Amino acid sequence: MTQSIAFDAWRHGSARRVQAALGIVLLEALIAVLVLSLGTLGIAGLAARALRDAGDAHWRGEAAGLATSTLARMWTEEPSTLASRYDSSAGGAGFREIVAAASRLPGVSSTRNAPVVAVREDAFGTSPRVTITLFWQGPGDDVAHRYAIEQVVASR
Repeated sequence: MTQSIAFDAWRHGSARRVQAALGIVLLEALIAVLVLSLGTLGIAGLAARALRDAGDAHWRGEAAGLATSTLARMWTEEPSTLASRYDSSAGGAGFREIVAAASRLPGVSSTRNAPVVAVREDAFGTSPRVTITLFWQGPGDDVAHRYAIEQVVASR
């Protein structure tokens, strides 16, 4: 009978050790799940940031394309008429076309984030210096993004 009591005491102590080991394993598993969750959240945040940056790059490309195509069109026109047709303060037909095209950009209308076109006579002759500034503001953006290009349009 002494053997049986000794065996029961050993088995009972072993059960405690098994329970303690199971508790440690459970704690390690919970910590592993926590670390995995934090890593997954980090990756999701990076993916969201990458999508937002890709959208910004897309709209910047659209703005650059619009600005360069406008400058190309200006090169085909008479330089002395550029100010009256394209300058923002004159509000001519060319400027209205730019505003209509820029309305494809997010957050742009004729009153909000409208393009700015400045046509100045250059100090060294009759070739005007043209500056085109385009703005866009995506949903959730606090401030408007900006793309500007400046070029001298030489007389023909």
